[in-house]
Amino acid sequence: MKYRESLNIVNKDLQLPAILAINSSINAEESLSRVFEVLQDFLDADGAFVNIFDVQKHSIVFVAHCRRNGLSSPLGSVEPPRSLRPLKITDKVLNCSDISEDRFTQKVLSECLPDVKSYLMLSMDKEDRHLGVVCFYSCHYDQFNEAQRNLLKSLHDSFSLMTSNALNSVLLANNRDLIHENDGLKDCVRESRMALVNRFTARTPSLKEITAKVEKVSSTEVPMLVLGETGCGKEVVVNLIQQLSKRESGPFVKLNCGAIPETLIDDEFFGHEKGAFTDAKIQKKGVFERACGGTLFLDEIGELSLAAQVRLLRVLQQKVVTRIGGVQSIPVDFRLVAATHRDLKEMAKEGRFRNDLLYRLNLFPLRIPPLRERAEDLIPLTEFFLNRLRSKYGISQPLVLSKKSVEQMLNYKWPGNVRELENTLERSVLTSSDYQNIRVIFDGEAGGLGPAMSVVSNELIKLETFEAMQKHYFEAVLKAAKGKISGTDGAAALSGMHPNTLRSKLDKLGVTFKAVKPEL
Repeated sequence: MKYRESLNIVNKDLQLPAILAINSSINAEESLSRVFEVLQDFLDADGAFVNIFDVQKHSIVFVAHCRRNGLSSPLGSVEPPRSLRPLKITDKVLNCSDISEDRFTQKVLSECLPDVKSYLMLSMDKEDRHLGVVCFYSCHYDQFNEAQRNLLKSLHDSFSLMTSNALNSVLLANNRDLIHENDGLKDCVRESRMALVNRFTARTPSLKEITAKVEKVSSTEVPMLVLGETGCGKEVVVNLIQQLSKRESGPFVKLNCGAIPETLIDDEFFGHEKGAFTDAKIQKKGVFERACGGTLFLDEIGELSLAAQVRLLRVLQQKVVTRIGGVQSIPVDFRLVAATHRDLKEMAKEGRFRNDLLYRLNLFPLRIPPLRERAEDLIPLTEFFLNRLRSKYGISQPLVLSKKSVEQMLNYKWPGNVRELENTLERSVLTSSDYQNIRVIFDGEAGGLGPAMSVVSNELIKLETFEAMQKHYFEAVLKAAKGKISGTDGAAALSGMHPNTLRSKLDKLGVTFKAVKPEL
């Protein structure tokens, strides 16, 4: 009998026991150990392993490993070397007599199996999909021959089934990890939402019912309309809606409709193409386009003209825009939140606001009561603003209002709402000489000099407006800093502001360095 024929007989003798060993268990470690024992006398290998490529984690995972001495040790996983490529296996099995010729495999095994010198590697493929490899290795060079390669090749289909099961187990474990991670992220989001709501209700306890409504619908896509007097906190509620929405990570575009001239509203809405008109030097996206994927907040929507209302309604209906000077229809996807201090229903009756637009906006209206109707909010809001003023002006000690001032505040009607409260407290802090007994200075009243202003004069300054009081304060700070802006002893540090922000503020208030030049 010829030698090659005798090899074929050996293959057939070992093939059935090997197949039975491979299929004896759904556990890859057990199957590999059993088939290794069956083939050991014929292959004379020092060990064997099975690995798969985990696409989700982009790593090579060793799912089974066994050694000649019967001991096996987990090899874990390794990230494939990005700069190297594995040798191409053309006929299912690669017989590598010197591992240094396969730098990819040498790098992969360098930490877990550094003594490998040669190997037989069976590439596992199923329906044109690469599953992984089965490898019998030796600690000696040129260990394997053609007959052994042919035997391993004949076991391809059985090993493919084993490798496929192992891959499915890894993917299932990955899915469990992803589910666990997703649950963790959901818990984090839930806790974050609760923290936002708790902070909001702590400052405005009277708005609990409104907050509950916001929580309920903020995660939906319905348009929301926030109603209330000027300064009552509509924008704060809008910010909460955006932060609790599914679009929180998307753009948040704000437009004050009352601040845009009628001639410019189209450009703000739709943007323009380069060259669309004389000053169109560059392309510009409108607010609808910029808000795509996020939230668009139209403040003072009641100030829009009827013509602008028609264009807004068309965008809400068709979800497309065309830039000025352009021809392309651009799809837009945004969540609309609007606010106004006006009575839109009355405006609709008078023909100044379109009924069809009102129907779209008024699906879920939120009315924010004025501060005079929210007595329980006054103290929490006061504490919030006082803490913010401490931080803003670098005041180390707590800010405490006098008992008489608290009584006056509770009895005051606050026509300017929360905005007036904030400005009143800032004016009172800046003009107070005792931070533990601050007297509230309402608009139009005279106040004493604060500590930072005492360097200007010991005389009382009559504050005609809040802006005038701010000007006196910054003049005093500049005087104390001897005209210096930056540095640890500069006016910016004394006022707790960034130097550039302070310079902009001084310019806006008209404070000049000549007016505060220190005396020599």
